[in-house]
Amino acid sequence: MSRPFNSDLVIAERITQPSLRAYHVGFDQNKFRLQPLVDTIRSVIPEYALGYHQGNNIPYTEVVERLQEAAKTVYTTDKYKRRGEFGELILHLLLRDFCNSIPLISTIFFRDAPNVPAHGFDGVHITINGEDKKLWLGESKLYKSGKDGITDLVGDIEKHFNANYIQQQFSLITRKLPEQTPEISHWRKLLHKHQKLDVIFSSIVIPMVCTYNSDLFTNHNDETKEYLEDFERECLSLHADFLKKNKQSNLEIILLLLPVPDKDELNSELDARLKSMQKI
Repeated sequence: MSRPFNSDLVIAERITQPSLRAYHVGFDQNKFRLQPLVDTIRSVIPEYALGYHQGNNIPYTEVVERLQEAAKTVYTTDKYKRRGEFGELILHLLLRDFCNSIPLISTIFFRDAPNVPAHGFDGVHITINGEDKKLWLGESKLYKSGKDGITDLVGDIEKHFNANYIQQQFSLITRKLPEQTPEISHWRKLLHKHQKLDVIFSSIVIPMVCTYNSDLFTNHNDETKEYLEDFERECLSLHADFLKKNKQSNLEIILLLLPVPDKDELNSELDARLKSMQKI
């Protein structure tokens, strides 16, 4: 599998099940690998903010200016602690490097004004495997509590995956669909306002990312057998809770879990890197 951001050097997919994927960052010198994780997430910013299809069209003479533009597009406010962009970057990264996806459109393009969060899905990607074509409509949470995160993700399923919301979002996506999109006629037909919901629901995957504070890192500082067993036990327990709360059985939903020691520290480090890119 191609991994555009080489994140497998930092992130390992420890659990791979049809409805659950769990990601482990681990330790180096008995410390959580926060800086490599931040570097990896930061590398997603240009593609996330400028669009996947811009990647081959930026000459070297414009690289610095476009990096600044990408960083400023994410946000330019100091009120970052309750924003959702960093969760969206994590979603983008995991879909690209572990689900072999192609970004269809960044929802950042749906903003009404700078620093105003966009409404809608947190990620819109596609996968093409021969005749099997899927539209990935993702949601993401960055929470102190894993249980609270998955509860809110279940709420997003109820709010976002109904006829009215789907048709409203598809109308927005269709208007901004890049002409370079592979198999573009297929996606235009799928996104059409008269397309049957049965066809849509059978053609979408819903990846739901929860990055959360975990006690794993209070009790462990090395990748021991005990740590990995506790990691799997915790993630499987959250998944079971998610399945219990989710009442939608006609949708292909994948829960993606990324436990970290402190989501606020992760947020602060990402904000510092973003601000540095804005001043490059």
